[in-house]
Amino acid sequence: MANLHSQFKKFEERISLTSSQIDLIVKRHSTLRTVITNYFRNKSGIPVPDFFIQGSYKMNTIVQKKDGSFDVDLGVFFPQKPTLTPTSMQSNVLEAVKNQTTSGAQHLKKCIRVNYIGEFNVDLPVYYQVGTNSQAYIAVKNNDWVKDDPEKFVDWVNNNRKSKEISNDGQLLRVIKYLKRWANLQSFKTPSGIALTIWACKNFAASRDRDDDALSKTVNNMHSNFWWSVSCECPVEPFDDILSNLDSSQKDKFKEALGKLKDDAAKALSSSDINLAVSYWSKHLGDKFKL
Repeated sequence: MANLHSQFKKFEERISLTSSQIDLIVKRHSTLRTVITNYFRNKSGIPVPDFFIQGSYKMNTIVQKKDGSFDVDLGVFFPQKPTLTPTSMQSNVLEAVKNQTTSGAQHLKKCIRVNYIGEFNVDLPVYYQVGTNSQAYIAVKNNDWVKDDPEKFVDWVNNNRKSKEISNDGQLLRVIKYLKRWANLQSFKTPSGIALTIWACKNFAASRDRDDDALSKTVNNMHSNFWWSVSCECPVEPFDDILSNLDSSQKDKFKEALGKLKDDAAKALSSSDINLAVSYWSKHLGDKFKL
């Protein structure tokens, strides 16, 4: 039986961010914090916000997409409920950052997206939170403030790590990264990274010093739970449907692709030929997975 743990660890390094990319994120975050802070210092009636690094970058599950790009999140937190509407608050953040890049910024449903061509995107969701221990609310375009606390989601993932990983070895985080890279290589619209993170946490099966075995078992558990339907509810408020942007056809395609990954993962684990085992995995994980 081929043991490809070392190949998976090298694969994780290849799909993770480089030190220069991390340095660039720090630089872009710092610039955006400064321009947003300065904008609101000069804006009458609106307090200066604080910031919270969130999402996959915060949890160390960020991966490069097949084109080498990636997305990072920086939450913009106001210390009191604004008198302006959620859409107006988003529009103010857009006004603050719109000239930071030649490609500008977009006003999306739950964030302002700053586009850095050839680098990455920075998503700026807008929140208000009165006191650090109170409930946070996110601004939704053309809607209201909705309960949503990114820090609670990070805590939920970390609690899964504590209860399921072997000696806090980071294997769950690596499995999440493998799944996100696999999903990004598909030719159809797949569930978001948040959905993959939730499923990985709920279905994770640790395997000491065997990432190939852990990934195979986790995928098998995921697929078994999709026997009736593909669904994903956020485990923290607002407890919403993470898959609301996918139709039934896209969900069916995802389940079919996951089934193929499950079957080839089993073949790779049972093979005594390391080259054959690598070929089974690389068919789904791409050319960055190799000996």
